[in-house]
Amino acid sequence: MSFPEADTQAQADNCFLISRGDDMSPHWLVYEVARDFLSAPRTFAVCRLTSEFDFDWTEAAEGEADGITQLADHQGVPQWQIRLPRLEFICWGEMSLVRTVYGAASADAALLSVLTQS
Repeated sequence: MSFPEADTQAQADNCFLISRGDDMSPHWLVYEVARDFLSAPRTFAVCRLTSEFDFDWTEAAEGEADGITQLADHQGVPQWQIRLPRLEFICWGEMSLVRTVYGAASADAALLSVLTQS
C-alpha cells in the first residue's frame, strides 16, 4: 500500500495512539503530509495499525525522518519502519490509510475527527 508522503521537517506534527492493537481496538498513527507550498492548509494522514507484536522503539535522530517504509513481509505479516519528526519505531502488522484529513489544526484534531465520525 502506498501512503501519502510525510512532511519530514522538524515542525511537522504527528501522533501515535497505542491501544490493544486488534481489530476492535487498533493503534492509530497520524502524520502531517508534505505540502507543495507553505500557504496550503495542513493535511494529515490517519492510519490504522493492527499488530499483536511489541514495538521496537528507536532513537529519533535530528534530520533523519523519511516517513513510512515497508521493510519486509514474513509469513504474510509486513514489517514497517516509521521515521517521523520526534517519533521513530519499527513494528510488524497490518497498516492501512483510513482517511486524509484536510485543513486540521493538528494531528490530534485529525485523529479526533476520524474517531468521532459516525
